[in-house]
Amino acid sequence: MCLVRDGSDWRADVNDIELAEGRILALHPPGTAGSDDRLEAAGMLAIPGLINAHFHSPDQLIRGSAPDLPLELWSLHSAAGRAGRTPREIELAVQLACIEMLRGGITTVLDHLRLSPDLDRDGLETAARAYHAGGMRAVIAPVLADRPVSATMPLSEADLDGADIAAYGARPTLPWREQIAIAEDFAACWTGRVGAAAGPSGPQRCSDELLVAANDLAARRGLVLHMHVLETRVQRAMGLQLYGRPMLAHLDALGLLTRRANLVHAVWLEEGDIARIAASGAAVVHNPVSNARLGSGTCALPAMLRAGVRVALGTDSACCNDAVNLIETMKWAALLPRLTSHEADWPLPARILSLATEGAADAIGLGGVTGALAAGLEADIALLRLNSPAFVPLHDPVRQLVQGENGAAIDTVLVSGRIVLRHGICTLLDEAAIWEEARALSARRLRDNSEVYRDAAALAAPIRRMRARLCGCVD
Repeated sequence: MCLVRDGSDWRADVNDIELAEGRILALHPPGTAGSDDRLEAAGMLAIPGLINAHFHSPDQLIRGSAPDLPLELWSLHSAAGRAGRTPREIELAVQLACIEMLRGGITTVLDHLRLSPDLDRDGLETAARAYHAGGMRAVIAPVLADRPVSATMPLSEADLDGADIAAYGARPTLPWREQIAIAEDFAACWTGRVGAAAGPSGPQRCSDELLVAANDLAARRGLVLHMHVLETRVQRAMGLQLYGRPMLAHLDALGLLTRRANLVHAVWLEEGDIARIAASGAAVVHNPVSNARLGSGTCALPAMLRAGVRVALGTDSACCNDAVNLIETMKWAALLPRLTSHEADWPLPARILSLATEGAADAIGLGGVTGALAAGLEADIALLRLNSPAFVPLHDPVRQLVQGENGAAIDTVLVSGRIVLRHGICTLLDEAAIWEEARALSARRLRDNSEVYRDAAALAAPIRRMRARLCGCVD
């Protein structure tokens, strides 16, 4: 059984899928695609490979290590855990990501890749080669930033209360021109199944010169411009302090709100911002699980869809989600709006599945490449066992996939027609060896970074006071 798009809906058909040179050639009535080279999938549900439109691979090695805190406090822990990574740790984190995502039916990911202490071409190459070897389709957006973290939060003198946090994230970054040159060189070398995007961290982390240069790079190379925007109330306040106007209005004035732009999170919008996004053609990448995990707020998904905003779904990192499961993300995206919206505005499972497939492909620059079971597209396919709890009895395959499945039914995954997961096990990666090494490396990194963790913890008090002042809350 195949889930194929039928206008704005999905249709469950029994088909043979004919592949040639890594692409879908045609869908045929069962038993009519004449070929001796067959993958038997009777009793399976074939769906387009899912697309994770926002992710950070380095956090695979520190999952579970950051406590349940709001973003600005959580970041102290997550940044400390990432400090001092080796090339092998960069590679291993991507391998862990490939295993987890392929096991969950994710065939494509946009990795907003933060390399520290500096943006590093060798590190980008290491990650790209790891995705390629693992069999996934990936768009790597190197994180670009030229403002120290301490200058990206609206800390008052009262918040500081004599504390000196100037050293937080204050190590001099590469000049923005050098960062853009590295990102452009990487983009020139990686196209095809593993490609590139421009990835400013967020407006508050970047000078206007860097933002404009990243947008120019994206336009010149035909890339998407992928950046965190208005994830928290603190970021909203910082935008107003930096620019004297709302953050999206400032990005619009700089020329950054175009169809290339990915606005990740987009939780703390101003009046009129949804209409501004819709008019610009920019896409919002909705991360409902990490938004909830960090207490950041709720994206106005129904209003965005009603206004015609392009929307994709992302898991965010394994350190602020605790999983990299897009099926789980689909369920959260479908159900959270029901707490605050009229039933007429509830995004139904068919719409949500589209946001995780065709809509996500369009958002991250792969429209017409992947995202559907259709002739001419890459053969990125996930096969789920129908003889599984979520599908027995089977009445509505789309609803039961989006709201009832958790990834346990995924049996086989193909990327560009190549089997990269078979019977739930990756075919191109040694899962057991990777997991064993990851345990050892992660334990060593946490131990070696103990002083970094201690220094980070000392910075928490001013941030807590700032949050109490801005949010009217005490963590």
